Amino acid sequence: MEIEYDLYENPGKEVGDSPRLHAKVVTKNVVTTKNLRENITRKCTATPADVAAVLTAISDELYDALSDGYSVHIDGLGYFSLSLSCNSEVGSGNMDNVDVWVRGIKFVPEKVFIEKFETANLVRVKDESRHSEKITDEEVMKRLETYFAKNQYMQRTDFEELTGFNLSKSSRYIKRLVDSGVLKNIASKFHPVYVFVRNE
Repeated sequence: MEIEYDLYENPGKEVGDSPRLHAKVVTKNVVTTKNLRENITRKCTATPADVAAVLTAISDELYDALSDGYSVHIDGLGYFSLSLSCNSEVGSGNMDNVDVWVRGIKFVPEKVFIEKFETANLVRVKDESRHSEKITDEEVMKRLETYFAKNQYMQRTDFEELTGFNLSKSSRYIKRLVDSGVLKNIASKFHPVYVFVRNE
């Protein structure tokens, strides 16, 4: 078995900083419950129906335990616990239950589980779908001007297609353009639609 990875550049915190590299797994696809059921059945005497029943029961038990405020430990795998968020704009004295919600589930793997990957075979590949095109700020502006000569509005996906930047770089770059007054969001924070300020 091989774990494929690629290297990506982290943008520097200050202008002129050299980018730092980080490695990230290139995900091939998703292993579904059906895949798990079939794979587990081949490794033991349990039937596919037995495995399906156990997987469903584990999901139900995790939900029940986490809902009761417990963390859950599964031997050889790790610990599960709830992660919460709250409305930071509300003061602690006015905080109500509706201002707090479940953000997600934290998973902390056991040491023995992590140690299994010490002998993993890592192979570097080129994941073209995750790399951003390297173009100058001047070229970005030229492409924006060309785009807005024919279009009134722009969404983030349009910017990605226009520049070849990936999602994270596009989001950062658009924020910079908005902060500098080049673009303006005329819609909501969560569903932004941008106009070219020079064309207003």
